[in-house]
Amino acid sequence: MQRLFRSATVVDWSQERDGATRVVDILVDGDRICRIADRLEGVSNAETLDASRFLVTPGLVNAHGHLAMTLLRGFADEVPLEVWLEKYMFPREARMTGEDIYFGTLLALAEGIMCGTTTYADMYFCEDDVARAVDEAGIRANLSTGTAASGDESRKLRDADEFFHRWNGASDGRIMASFGPHAPYTTTPDFIREIFVHAKSLGAVVQFHLHETRKEVDDFTARYGTSPIAYYARMGLFDDPPALLADHCVHMTPEDVRILRDAGAGIALNIQSNLKLGSGIPDCRLLLESGINLCIGTDGAGSNDNLDMLEELRVLGLVMKGSTRDPLRIGNERLLSMATVNGACALGFDGVGMLTEGAQADMAFWDLHDESFYPHNNPASHLIWSANSRSVDSVMVAGSWVMQHREFVHLDIEKVRFETDRRARRLAGA
Repeated sequence: MQRLFRSATVVDWSQERDGATRVVDILVDGDRICRIADRLEGVSNAETLDASRFLVTPGLVNAHGHLAMTLLRGFADEVPLEVWLEKYMFPREARMTGEDIYFGTLLALAEGIMCGTTTYADMYFCEDDVARAVDEAGIRANLSTGTAASGDESRKLRDADEFFHRWNGASDGRIMASFGPHAPYTTTPDFIREIFVHAKSLGAVVQFHLHETRKEVDDFTARYGTSPIAYYARMGLFDDPPALLADHCVHMTPEDVRILRDAGAGIALNIQSNLKLGSGIPDCRLLLESGINLCIGTDGAGSNDNLDMLEELRVLGLVMKGSTRDPLRIGNERLLSMATVNGACALGFDGVGMLTEGAQADMAFWDLHDESFYPHNNPASHLIWSANSRSVDSVMVAGSWVMQHREFVHLDIEKVRFETDRRARRLAGA
């Protein structure tokens, strides 16, 4: 099916530092953007839609999170990460069922769609139920089974491998699968090596929490004599690594950063979760000058506590400008790239997170009639610094609508609200 969007406003970053806009026609053929031009003539048999009211951008890419943790939102404020995990999260997660995970994921996807997000990373358990929700919602995601070293390690790796083969490439390529060793403090170095080697053999991405808190790094260093990243490098894990997406990376030395850069890793920054948990602020100058592929994720709603990617990129931009004391250190184009194409590349999706001919038709339609875009001095700047999720009118993934005019196409949102509310009440007693 072809759809022709007439007179859409798009950002042209080539024209000036903060981005200018131009008005174009966009032709979508099946799941791809076929043509973009100032005016397309001679297009027949296409559904024609007036897009003159909208700023059209690539859908946002949430490069790190735990989707079903929407069920745990609001259970723990004003505690550090280790207390948050051990006292509040782990006991409740032990009581969660596959159906809990399924409905919690649907709620997360609904929230993200309303904020213009089309692609997600996830690391959790009962991941088949996560994949089922992603498939039904019509969204794109790279999903990993969070794996720790407790219990039968060989069984856990087999389970992760079986999940990979069930879901990688499913739903016409909208779903990819990866491997997710949880963190240095829950997974032994030998088990991490095994996961890395196996993921490499399959061409799979590895999602991995790294250097999230000072305590994590200090405890690991006291035990092994060096930081987790440096230790894994000595083990040879980064000599010929799989595609690695390192999550958080708040506390790193220049040597740690060099190791990840040379390994071709991506880093998913989760600024609001880290700020709320008191985990710290990354060395933004070091990261921005490193050449590493920087992405943005919300983390889970248990610690953020929302999944609004636009808010996430705005806070990160403010922290980067403020902590470096340099407003020129991060520009609007780079910020938006971190929330779109950078994340898509790190998750292994080709042609995602960009608004170009031949790319996947994953698009967010922002209502320029929303008050946050007035006056229309610089819509590209307004998108990043003044707009919010209420500006998102419609969202498309792979050429199909997942939300039109603030109405979900595939999700029964009232059922999702009911189910997540009653399931969260049960978990509250943990």
